[in-house]
Amino acid sequence: MERWIWNYNPSNSVLTATYSPSGAELTAGFATLILTSSNNGTCLQVTDTVKIVYTTSPAVNAGSNITACKNNAASVLTGTVSGSTTTGIWTGGSGTFNPNNTALTATYTPSASEITAGFVNLILTSTNNGNCTVASDNILINFTTAPSTYAGIDLFACSNNAASILSGSVNGPTTTGIWAGGTGTFTPSNTSLNPTYIPTAAEIGRVCKNHFNFY
Repeated sequence: MERWIWNYNPSNSVLTATYSPSGAELTAGFATLILTSSNNGTCLQVTDTVKIVYTTSPAVNAGSNITACKNNAASVLTGTVSGSTTTGIWTGGSGTFNPNNTALTATYTPSASEITAGFVNLILTSTNNGNCTVASDNILINFTTAPSTYAGIDLFACSNNAASILSGSVNGPTTTGIWAGGTGTFTPSNTSLNPTYIPTAAEIGRVCKNHFNFY
C-alpha cells in the first residue's frame, strides 16, 4: 500500500515521526511500516518493519433521555460501553448513584436543587481505555411537576339529609382522580371529582362524620 509523505509528521525522514493511518488501515485493523536506511554510501540499504495494530475504539451510549415525576424522581439508567472497554463512570449530577456511579445501570436519585431546577444532565465516560481516547455520551433527565389533589373542606350533613356534594380537584400533569374510603355510593361515579356521596345506614349511625380518601 502506498503511503503518502503527509501520513508522517513532521515527515517520513524523521525517525520519531508520528504516523496517521488511512481509513483503510483503520478498517483493516493494522498498518505495516518499513524503515529503510538512507545515505548508505557504499553499503547496501537495510530495512526493518513495524506493525501497528489498531484496537476497536470505545463506544458509549448513555441511553435515551428520561422524563420522571418530581414526586417519584429516582431514575434507572441504561448506559452501555463497548469496544476496547466495557466499563464507564457517571458524572455531572449532584445527586446519588445506587449502587455507585461506576454501575452502568445505576439508579440515580436527584438532589433537591435538581428537582427544583427541573432537570439534570448526566455524562457517561468510558474508563480503562488503554491507549484509546476516552469516549462519552450524555443523558438529560427532566422532572415534571407532581400531581396535587384537594378533597375540599370537611363537610357536615344531617342524618336525615345525608347526601353530600364533594368538591375535589386534581392539578399538575393529570386532572383525573378517584374517591375511596366510604362504604356508600358515589353518583354518578367515584371517578367524578364532584360526585354526590350517599352514605350507608351504618355510616349515618356513627356519631362522628365520615372521612374520605381522595387519590
